[in-house]
Amino acid sequence: MKTFTLAEANALIPQLEQLVDDMRAVRAQLLAMGPSLESVVRAADGNGGSKKASAYVLLLQRFNAYTSTFQDWGCELKDLDLGLVDFPAYRDSQLVYLCWKRGEARIEYWHDLESGFGGRQPL
Repeated sequence: MKTFTLAEANALIPQLEQLVDDMRAVRAQLLAMGPSLESVVRAADGNGGSKKASAYVLLLQRFNAYTSTFQDWGCELKDLDLGLVDFPAYRDSQLVYLCWKRGEARIEYWHDLESGFGGRQPL
C-alpha cells in the first residue's frame, strides 16, 4: 500500500479536483441515460446494437477508468457526492488517512482507519 506525506497528497489536489468533477459529470450522464436503456437493450437484441447503448458502454468505461486512476495514484475515493478522498499516511507511527473534501484548498484533516469522515480531526 502506498502511503503519502502531506506534501505528496496536497500536490495531487488540482488533479483530484478535475477527476472528481469529471466523474460527477459522467455519472450524471449515465444516470440520465439509465431509465431509457431497458427498451434500447430490448430493441437492440435483435439487430446487434444501438448507438445509445454503445454510448452508455463508453461512458461506463470512462467512469471505470476514472475509478482506476484513484487506485493507480494510491488514494481512495470515499464519497463521490461529497468529493471525499483519503490518503493512507503515517501520523506518529500510526497508519491513518489524510482526508480531503472537494472544495478544500489543501488537506487540513486526518482520521483513523475506522472513524471515517465523521472522525476528522485537524492536522
